[in-house]
Amino acid sequence: MALSPDRAAIKALEEALAGVLAAAGDNPPQAVVRRIRESLAAHANAVEAARSRTDPVRMPTATFDPSDPKTVGRMVSLALLAQPMIPLSTIKSAYGSGVYAIYYTGAHPLYAAISGTETPIYVGKADPQNDDASNSREQGAKLTARLLEHAGTIATVAGYADRLPSGLHAILLDDFSCRRLVCATNAQLVAEKHLIRTFWPLWNQETKACWGMSKHGDAASTRANKRSPWDVVHPGRQWALDSRLVDSISPDEIKVRVDATLQRAPPRTDHASLLEEMLSGFRQDGEIAEGSETPPVGDATGPSSEEAGGAED
Repeated sequence: MALSPDRAAIKALEEALAGVLAAAGDNPPQAVVRRIRESLAAHANAVEAARSRTDPVRMPTATFDPSDPKTVGRMVSLALLAQPMIPLSTIKSAYGSGVYAIYYTGAHPLYAAISGTETPIYVGKADPQNDDASNSREQGAKLTARLLEHAGTIATVAGYADRLPSGLHAILLDDFSCRRLVCATNAQLVAEKHLIRTFWPLWNQETKACWGMSKHGDAASTRANKRSPWDVVHPGRQWALDSRLVDSISPDEIKVRVDATLQRAPPRTDHASLLEEMLSGFRQDGEIAEGSETPPVGDATGPSSEEAGGAED
């Protein structure tokens, strides 16, 4: 006896899922695992939508849960974007840990598309000095310390401007601004993740375009043999100038990755539109767009243990 149309369709769906698992095999490469998980997540939403369409009682697309990490990430990110943008060079020490975004306003050709826009060149977090801190004093002056560290790094390479090799361009501390937000302990963790997936900032290592700014350097005796892309196009840190180092990727490849990132994750140019985009994540009618875990450059190689300067934090 032939199956009814609905049972035949469900059976085909079951067979398709079994086919996906069979295609993965017993030990699939990480890239395949990531691709399958993202594709299945998208189809899971479609399955739930189809399930809701057969229910005579309408379901909201989401339930607002303030304790959900994704909700916390959206709320903290939105609060960060509500803060004023101030020159990075004017940061003074203040209590608190949290999240921040650094913006570029200069004329470096590599960053022309994001210069002066609402898309940060780097986002980060500053963890509290005490894991159970309940107020900003207990958290310590960690957020401003992080920004002061970045300002010092940029100032260092800016001071190397008159010695740059042909084809490279200087960056200046005065061309950077930032937003910062002191937030409850641990809220910075999910907010940083959400901000990265929203903007894919060029200097974040997860973007795999021009990482390395947050490296701290290490002793020559323990130094690995490659310099990060950031140190390739922004030389000046003494430990990264060591002649024993080789470039992890070339300036041309860095430009290719930067261009690909900006093409697939276009810069946000209007603050009001950006806030509306962030607010749309809280709506319960219509589809809620989630940021992809895969960077715009796809499976391109990223940071490795062979790079000098240690891991970024």
